Amino acid sequence: MKEKKTLTTEETREKALKYLEYRAHSEKELSDKLRRAGARAEDIESALEFVQRYNFVNDADYARRLARDLKKLKKYGSYRIRQELKFKGISEEYISEAMAQFEEEDETDALLPLVEKRLRGNFEQKNIDRVIRYFAYRGYRFEDIKRCVDIAKDEGEI
Repeated sequence: MKEKKTLTTEETREKALKYLEYRAHSEKELSDKLRRAGARAEDIESALEFVQRYNFVNDADYARRLARDLKKLKKYGSYRIRQELKFKGISEEYISEAMAQFEEEDETDALLPLVEKRLRGNFEQKNIDRVIRYFAYRGYRFEDIKRCVDIAKDEGEI
């Protein structure tokens, strides 16, 4: 089995910039990737300081943008967005700031058309249960999902 080469300070910095070329990373993500690449702890620390100095890594901004993208593009609910941000190593403070942008929104407004589309007019209990599991996995509250299913059912029976 091939031994992993230890990266020099300069190689660690170059590797960090290479990773950031492709997409934004949280501090933890970047640190973990550099550690897996064979960088020493002090070199990782130095590289993180360098990229932070030039604002290439900014966890607060990263959390806001990622939360917005998960909400708008992947249609995730607030629970799932929180979990994704925690998984990326974002601090609780930045997660709260990122989630504040959605506090005014009522999730049922965004959820109702998604539920109606998933149900496709089929209100059998088996299909309803499947839809509830689908949206619960995506981070929506059970009460919101149930309310949307009931609304869709009422509209479908008219």
